[in-house]
Amino acid sequence: MTTTRAVTVLLEDRLITFNRAVGLGVREAVAFPARDGITRELALVKVRARGDRYAELLDVVQLYHASVVDDNPEATIVELTGSEAFVLSCIRALERFEILEVARSGAVALEAGLTEAGATAPANFQ
Repeated sequence: MTTTRAVTVLLEDRLITFNRAVGLGVREAVAFPARDGITRELALVKVRARGDRYAELLDVVQLYHASVVDDNPEATIVELTGSEAFVLSCIRALERFEILEVARSGAVALEAGLTEAGATAPANFQ
């Protein structure tokens, strides 16, 4: 049984970065302009929301379609996904609580529509 795996790396740099990724042991790489794909970022934000402000925290979580993934008396971890601007906006909204820690994945992307992986960069990739 053969399994095909694809890893897409969003490169906002030049063609040299694309070639470097292929040279680092990446078997296949596909380069495409960001406008031709779907890009998202994941963030985990640990906040301290005292009991009297917990309902307000849940309102912010709901407003940003985020999720509480860990909840204990010392801290709450919120998970959110969206564009870089959306994630930053949510983090700014959470600043009214005490932010203890933030972990962000960076952008991940897939090319929109049906595509076939290959190790060449399109001519318009700059």
